[in-house]
Amino acid sequence: MGSRPPDRRPGPRAASLGGTSVQLLAGVTALTIAAVAGLAFIHRPWSNRLDVWGYAAFPANPTSGWAHDLVVVGSLSALLVGVALVFAVGVFRDRVRAVACAAAPVLAVLIVQDLAKPLVGRHLGIIGSASYPSGTVAAAAALMTAATLVVPALVRPAVAVIGTLVTVGVAAAVIVLRWHYPTDALGGMAVGVGAVLTLDALFHLPWALAALLPGRRSGQDVGTAHRPRLA
Repeated sequence: MGSRPPDRRPGPRAASLGGTSVQLLAGVTALTIAAVAGLAFIHRPWSNRLDVWGYAAFPANPTSGWAHDLVVVGSLSALLVGVALVFAVGVFRDRVRAVACAAAPVLAVLIVQDLAKPLVGRHLGIIGSASYPSGTVAAAAALMTAATLVVPALVRPAVAVIGTLVTVGVAAAVIVLRWHYPTDALGGMAVGVGAVLTLDALFHLPWALAALLPGRRSGQDVGTAHRPRLA
């Protein structure tokens, strides 16, 4: 009878080189923007015009109830629960993506706390703690990006919209509470999103490249392509 239809099961074999490359480029670009901004803040750590505009748009309110509620999304406890949920949702569809998207938010926070903040040395106020980039926003952005990637494609647009709103809300919250400059929040977004997109793309790149090897047809691996078929 006719040839066997291509394998359309979800998983790392579904990764295409084009899509993986675009995702990798987007992730690396976000991380590069965060890094370049950090280098600038080493030499000019004070607030800039964007910070002044952000503070005007979000007046200070250290006792704001909604702000304190939203920053919980970027807390350590939420991070741990979030990565566990991301892995649980993604593991049955794409184990490679589940591992990457569970590890990336933790990696993003480690980058912020142990690498970026000590290197940049930007502080909010004279005696404030290191502020660039925002770890709270980075954690929230990473979790929302990871959730968007692991859910089925049918609901991915809705999850992306909700995740964007939550991330923007957390960024606004840390500004209102005056935990961070607005540019610290933007830097946290870039690190969070960039870490997830980059790690997930790197994890899928071997499968995307393997699909170009001789003997791979219509998404099948070499072993499947050479299996005998019933007439």
